Parts: sequence; C-alpha cells; structure tokens
Amino acid sequence: MVIEAFIKIWVLLAKIFYGKQYSLIRVSNVYWVSNYSYDRVARDYYQYVQSLLLRNLSEIKGPCIVTFACDNFDWLKYFLPVFRIALQIEHTLVKTGARDSSNALEGYIPIPHSAEHYSVRIVNYLKLNSADLIFEYSKINQFNVSKISSLKAYFSKTFVVAPALYPLVQNSFSLPNQRKFDTITLFGNPNEPRRRKFLAELTSKQVRYQNVNNVFDGIEDLYRKTKILINIRQTDHHDTLEELRILPALRCGVIIISERAPLVELTGYEKYIIWGNLEELPAIILDVQNNYENWHQKIFQNSGFRRRMERIYRRNELVSLKAVEFLGRRLLDS
Repeated sequence: MVIEAFIKIWVLLAKIFYGKQYSLIRVSNVYWVSNYSYDRVARDYYQYVQSLLLRNLSEIKGPCIVTFACDNFDWLKYFLPVFRIALQIEHTLVKTGARDSSNALEGYIPIPHSAEHYSVRIVNYLKLNSADLIFEYSKINQFNVSKISSLKAYFSKTFVVAPALYPLVQNSFSLPNQRKFDTITLFGNPNEPRRRKFLAELTSKQVRYQNVNNVFDGIEDLYRKTKILINIRQTDHHDTLEELRILPALRCGVIIISERAPLVELTGYEKYIIWGNLEELPAIILDVQNNYENWHQKIFQNSGFRRRMERIYRRNELVSLKAVEFLGRRLLDS
C-alpha cells in the first residue's frame, strides 16, 4: 500500500507540474501507469495496445511497476522493479535527406528504380532504446530495422502490433449502408508542397474529393461514414506505408486508394488496397467513384477479407501475450 501511495502522489504531481494525464491501476502484481495525454494522432493505437496488454498482465508473477509512454518514474526502482514500454510510430524506411534523419543508418533495402538503398531512421532512438519493451505498428519498419546488426538489441525487444483498431461491424460492409462522405483525404496540412500539387491535379481533372483534418477523437465514426479514402505520402522521402491510417479505415468498410509503397506484401492485406503510382491515382479514383459498387463487392464481399482481418487481430493478441511474457522474464532476471 505504501508504494501505491507513492505512485498516486507522483501521478498527481505530474499533472500539476507537467500537465500529464497519467493514470494508475493495479492488475494482479502489476502497478500499471498509462498516459491519457498521449499524442492524439496515435491515441487510438495507444489505447488499443494498452487494451491488449491489460488482458495479460496477470501473467507477470512478481510485483513491479510498468509505465506505458510515461516519463520520470524510474526513481521508484528503489521500491519495486520499474519497466518502461514505448511506442514507435514514425517512418523508419526513408531516403537520404529525409526530415529528422541526420542519425539514420545506411540500410540494405533497395529503393525501386534506383541504385541506392533506404536508410533506417529511428526518431528519438535513445529514448526508445532505453525502454524495456517497444511496440511497432509496421512490419515494414520492423523488417527494415532487422537488417541492421547494430540494432540487434533494439530489435530483440520490439514487438509488432498492427493497428487493427476497430471492430468488424457487418453493417459497415453492406452496400446499402449510407455514407455521408464520398471521397476524402486526411491531410493535416494540405499545403505541404507534394500534397498541394496532388490536390491541384485532382481539381484540374474534376475528381471530387474533400480534405478532412483535425479529426482525432471521432476518427472511427468518420471512417464508417466514408466511401473512399485517398492515401499519398507527405514527402518524397518517407516511404513506410501509413498503416495507422489505412488499416483502421479498411476495417470500417472504406475503400482505400493508395500510392504504391515498398514491401506492402508484409502487411498481409495488400490485395484489399487499390494501388497506383502518384500520376495514375486521379484516373483510378474516377474509376472507383464511377464503379463504386463493383469495387466494394470485389474487396469486401471477398470471403478472404474477413478471415484476413480476424487473423491480424488474433496475431496481435498472441504478440501482446508474448510481450508480457518477455517482461515477466525480465522481472525474473532482475
């Protein structure tokens, strides 16, 4: 009870002095501290990973403190072992010159139509690597990291949980289901040069679309009201597929039209996305808009679609259990 009181006091002080919305619960032997002020762009993913972990924390057989993307709890190690969990939500597959890539490592994955290779960029590497457990949203990112021998220790404590955030609701895959939004983009800043040029191209070719931004808390509801989502990369340098956007939308019955990206076969659901090069997308979008019912049936009435989505979810459950067991072994070793 004394240690629990210490943690509660520190959670309160973090709110007063740092504006952090931390929360404490106890699950079996584990004091679990979570961060309700986590980055709103990825908050649904954060909460999804947390929900998976909470189901399995009872597998940890000894008392300990586990913090999930929370800072400044290490001093409690004088009372109980403290383990830190972090999320990696950035692109690691980048070309030379990418933003925040000054410390990127030379990689081994070839860039299509080039003699060069992608770099391996891990934003905030020192902070991430200091965690005891890291969750990664992308198998593509993880494959990129796996090729670098100097990142072996980092790789060994990283677990991939795909962003299968929202439940498969049968009504979301029914054609009579009315959807308010026809075709959308989700560009937080549509004036980024690459995206501004693309939107101008859509307008010039009379492709109807609507850019929706600053929607964070109600993104699932938005997806369930949308027919088509267009996905292109923000820059010419950051090439990891935007799975944090694509997979949740797909699970809500949205047709995804996306710019081609490297290694998409690693996702396991690439055949349910409509792909094209940037210059091909306006014509593809028009075709899907004009033949929406045919494309919808081809994607969502495919018997393999639901099986694949369910398999991804089950895999996430298994991965989360393995991650908790990993922490349990770390506790025993300590």
